[in-house]
Amino acid sequence: MTDLAATIEALSNRWMQAWIQRDRAALEESLAPDFALIVSASPTHRLDRASWLATACTRYTCTEFRYRDVQVRDLGAVAVMSAIAEFTAEIDGVPRNGPLFLTDVWRRGENAVDTNGRWQVCARYSSHPEPAGASSAAVRGLEQGD
Repeated sequence: MTDLAATIEALSNRWMQAWIQRDRAALEESLAPDFALIVSASPTHRLDRASWLATACTRYTCTEFRYRDVQVRDLGAVAVMSAIAEFTAEIDGVPRNGPLFLTDVWRRGENAVDTNGRWQVCARYSSHPEPAGASSAAVRGLEQGD
């Protein structure tokens, strides 16, 4: 694992632990000013930073969270992390549990909120993972050397 991959994974875990603990200050530190959450069930709707922060400490609560199958791509000033998230959460009493396939876009902060050059997440894309099967096996078979 590269240093950047370890850093992004640690920051992602810190962000999710802050959600569990309802630590508003840590949540604010993790999210870029232009953060947006997009879920596959409603791909044209973006939940912005202010809305996510307002609900993450009150109406959208999480009691456990862990990542598996983490991958991080270094794209320079941007890093993209994908993973399967196993978690237990609810929104206004409605369960919203994993697994979910998450893709997070992390960027070094160069803005009014974070002028220290820290990494912040600016987007999260959430969808249900594709079941393993012939289709996913065929995609894996496209790798060089197979």
